Amino acid sequence: GEVGMGLADELAGLNAQLGTKLGEDAIEADLESLGLTELPAVVLKLGQLTTLVLDGNRLVELPESLSDLSGLTELHCRNNRLRQLPGGLCACHRLEGLFFEGNQLSELPERLGVLGTLRGLEVSRNELCRLPESLTQCVELEGLYCDHNRLEVLPPSLGHMIALEELSLRHNGLTALPASIGMLERLRELRLSHNRLAALPVEIGLLTAVKGLFLDHNRLSSLPAEIGNMASLEDCNLENNKLKSLPGTVVDLANLKGLYLENNQLDTLGFVPAKMAGLRRMSIAGNGLSNAETASLEAAGIELKRPTMKE
Repeated sequence: GEVGMGLADELAGLNAQLGTKLGEDAIEADLESLGLTELPAVVLKLGQLTTLVLDGNRLVELPESLSDLSGLTELHCRNNRLRQLPGGLCACHRLEGLFFEGNQLSELPERLGVLGTLRGLEVSRNELCRLPESLTQCVELEGLYCDHNRLEVLPPSLGHMIALEELSLRHNGLTALPASIGMLERLRELRLSHNRLAALPVEIGLLTAVKGLFLDHNRLSSLPAEIGNMASLEDCNLENNKLKSLPGTVVDLANLKGLYLENNQLDTLGFVPAKMAGLRRMSIAGNGLSNAETASLEAAGIELKRPTMKE
């Protein structure tokens, strides 16, 4: 009988159909914005593939046999229609970057934590209600981006991801942070804008490498005194909360450049900004500060303006 088409013929057919130039030894396959509704089967036969780009298609699922691409280090699948990810993904043991922003994912594979080399996980703009506990075994993860989802809680062992430098969880439904967050000693950016946080754990003070802390649009009525231990803090956005007072320890933040407090319930700052040499910018409208206190800020050379936010 006649043997099926060889790989070269299959690839030639795909290239003709899609206008691509994939060879049998391809290391990268760029299939962005080609109107694909499924991953062409021949792509799974490209044994040398390390990078697969599928952004901007119409994929509703990825095949379990994705596990055949054992050398895959990066999978880009932004802006598709994926509702879940195949378990086979967890067999791609060399994965370093997973990019799934803008899909319809309601969950991530429970075994995701077996991906020990994962450095970046981008799952913003999905429908995630939780993150798998096993994710915290990804001890090389440097960036976790989960903006615009439906997260209400975080794994208690969040702090085990000790390589994390950027954690972005804006626009979710978080009501509390796990105490273990204090273990993230390499964390530089913590973005928690637009959640439902009513309090912060005292362990927040252990985050001595954080430069940017974004907590605007939450429900904070007070801050722990330990926030004064965040020695690297440069920008702190607390706009649109319910803060009635600030801890006096704020003056200990020697590197603070911007402190944004618009739309809280502050009658007084409770500290003297003029004593903070680095403080350059504040927003204070929508509080109950006296004219005298406001004037003292301007006299200290502090610019009263809102932050430039990239939402």
